[in-house]
Amino acid sequence: MLEAWIAAQGLPHARVETLEALDPRAYLQETAQLDLTLTAAERLRRLAVALEGRLSEAEQPRGWLSLERLYAVAQALDPKDAEVEISRAFTAERCASLVEDRPEVRRRMLGVGRAAALRAIALRPRDAEARVALGMLAYSFRDGSIEEALRWFEEALSLSPALGWARLYRAHCLHDLKRWGEAAQAYEEVNPAFLVGNLAWRLDLLHEQRAWCLLQAGDRAGAVSGFLEVLRRYEREPALAEHQLLKELTAAAEGPLQEELQERFEHLQRALGCSVDREGLEDVSQEEPAVSSPHAGGSSAD
Repeated sequence: MLEAWIAAQGLPHARVETLEALDPRAYLQETAQLDLTLTAAERLRRLAVALEGRLSEAEQPRGWLSLERLYAVAQALDPKDAEVEISRAFTAERCASLVEDRPEVRRRMLGVGRAAALRAIALRPRDAEARVALGMLAYSFRDGSIEEALRWFEEALSLSPALGWARLYRAHCLHDLKRWGEAAQAYEEVNPAFLVGNLAWRLDLLHEQRAWCLLQAGDRAGAVSGFLEVLRRYEREPALAEHQLLKELTAAAEGPLQEELQERFEHLQRALGCSVDREGLEDVSQEEPAVSSPHAGGSSAD
C-alpha cells in the first residue's frame, strides 16, 4: 500500500529538485494511516528505496545526499533499526558505482556504506544481508578487495545459504581469483530461480562464465558442452545476446576452442548484425556491479 502511494505521487520519477525539497516529516504525517504495521523509520526506508533509482543516476553526490538525508532521519527516529542501515549500505554501493570518475566522492560513499553495514551487524550480529552489503562494497570498486568480498559472502552464506546475491558473487569472486574449479562449482550452485525477471540476463552470463572456468580448470569437454549450450540458446533467441559482452565466449571461440566453436560463433555474430567489441578481452572475469540493487523489495534473497 505504501509503495502504491509513493508511485501515485509520482515521486520515483520526480525532478531531483523536488526530491531534494521533500520534507520527511510531512511525508510521515501523510503516510501515517496507510499501514499501521510500519514504523516511521521503515516508511522512510521504503521511500529511500523507491527513490534510489532516480537519485542514484542524478548528479553526485547530490542524489546520494538526498537519500542520505532520509536515512539519517530514519536512524534518528529508530537507532536500532538494522534494516535502515542495510538499505543505507546498499544505496551507497549503488551510488558509488556511478561515480567511478570521482574517486574522492566514491570513497566517501563507500565509507558511509561500510559504517552502516557494520552498525547493522552490531545490532543483529547474525545478519546475513549486512554481510552481503559489505561484500558488494568490497567487490565492486578498484580500491576494494576481492579476497575481503569473498570472506563476507561466505560469512553470509554460512548464516543464510539461500541468499542469491551472496551465492552469485561468491562465484564471481572465485572466478576473479582464478580459483577455476571452485568457481565452476560455485556457479553450478547458484539457484536459477533467483535469476528471473530483470536479473534473467545474468543466468546466460553465468553459464558462459562457468564454461570458461571449466576450460581454465582443464575440463575441455565440459567447457565445450557449456559454451555450445550458450550458443544454442542465443541461436534460438538472438535478441538475448544483443546486450551481452560475450567476453568468455569470444575468448574461447577465437582461442583454445576455435575448432569447436568458431563457425557457430561467427554465425551468431552475423545473426546479431554486428561484431563483438573485443576491447578488454584479456580480462574475462570481472563483471560490472549489479544494476538491480540487492535491497530492492527489502531482501537480497527475494
